[in-house]
Amino acid sequence: MTSGGGHTPIALARELRRCASLVASLASILAPLIAFLLIVARPAMSAAVAAGGGQETAPQFSLPEGVGWNDWQAVREQHNGRATVRVFVPKGAAPATAKVRLVLALRPKPSIDSPQAILDTIVQTAKHQCQKVSAKVLDKSAGELLFELRGVGCAGQSGERYLLQRIAFNGQWEIEATYAPMISTDDLPAHEKEHAVKLLSSISVAAGASPAADSGWFLITPPKKADGHYDDSAALPKWKVEEGAGSEDKCERLRAALSSLALKQGSSSDIEQVKASRCISMNDPQLDGK
Repeated sequence: MTSGGGHTPIALARELRRCASLVASLASILAPLIAFLLIVARPAMSAAVAAGGGQETAPQFSLPEGVGWNDWQAVREQHNGRATVRVFVPKGAAPATAKVRLVLALRPKPSIDSPQAILDTIVQTAKHQCQKVSAKVLDKSAGELLFELRGVGCAGQSGERYLLQRIAFNGQWEIEATYAPMISTDDLPAHEKEHAVKLLSSISVAAGASPAADSGWFLITPPKKADGHYDDSAALPKWKVEEGAGSEDKCERLRAALSSLALKQGSSSDIEQVKASRCISMNDPQLDGK
């Protein structure tokens, strides 16, 4: 196998190990959060498409020093056109076992005219997925809302789930910041809540370069059939997102690396899965079943 793309053999070997580790741990990194967070989160791409006008260069998150951001590490950052999502866990915590996640989303301001209207929509959506949902506003202004959201009996969850979330409009942009414990809890200890509110309230946006136009690519694999083989003719919404790889080139390199690893170390099922995998843009309308 050639090293390609300017990589030395050592660097390529290191990347192969990293790629294998990323794919193996993806589900455990985000699975505890997805079931409830995706109930209340609005897809970043949908908001970007719905928003009209505004500046063309995407700003960056501004995380000021002195409020505790130095205690957190980013474990994922995904760009999709003008939208950005970053996931943080406490420094020193393993992404798969961290007890809390901080999820930041930056997207063009939606047509909905107030954070309260967004919260109302979130609550209504969550009520379809949970037996009981409640929201408590902690702080409110014309363009900003900080609230607690609780859900009991939510799909795929046990116990009571808790989120502390802030929605803020900043010019033509919207910030959505979520503090999410990874364990069932109906509240946070006072000191932890104070710290979380301080972090969420400190986030603003600063001018920055737009993400690359080809960012927002994912490696996906088809669902399994009853006979254990993979159905590569299934509709794309049924496929599984294995890894966000950034650009199309990076995704194809990841796919090639995993294919090589599967041939050397994987089972016949692993080889079939990687062979059937695809790289696809988050913008692809087939992902929405269109």
